Amino acid sequence: MEVRSKNYVRKDDFPTSLIMIDCNYLKEVNDHLGHEYGDLLLQRIANSIQETIEARVDILGSSNVISKESIAIRVGGDEFLILCPHHDHQQAEKLIEQLQESFHSKTDNILKLDAAFGYYTAMDDTLPFKEAFYIADKNMYA
Repeated sequence: MEVRSKNYVRKDDFPTSLIMIDCNYLKEVNDHLGHEYGDLLLQRIANSIQETIEARVDILGSSNVISKESIAIRVGGDEFLILCPHHDHQQAEKLIEQLQESFHSKTDNILKLDAAFGYYTAMDDTLPFKEAFYIADKNMYA
């Protein structure tokens, strides 16, 4: 994340949205089904994030660089960050909707894929990355 955060402030990246994702139910899954199912839950969430980003590239086509430059990073035990250069707040909200749909479609009788989302859209480089990250994280709990 440190390497990418330095590139976050490139002038040609704006607007850039930071989307935070916190998996719901990981503790319950670990407690009731075991850590191997908790690991499976995290893998399914990560795969859904990656598949959704890749599908957006296909939909948007090569002439639009929005999703080709997006990157998903696991930043905590059950938290993920998606850096989305060239995403304004409307595009960030649309991506969140698509992620929620993907999670819902991959839910089964054993594992429920669900998450809390928060985001922040930076229009320029006046706010340092750490502060933008903090705002996105705080918005996740709103």
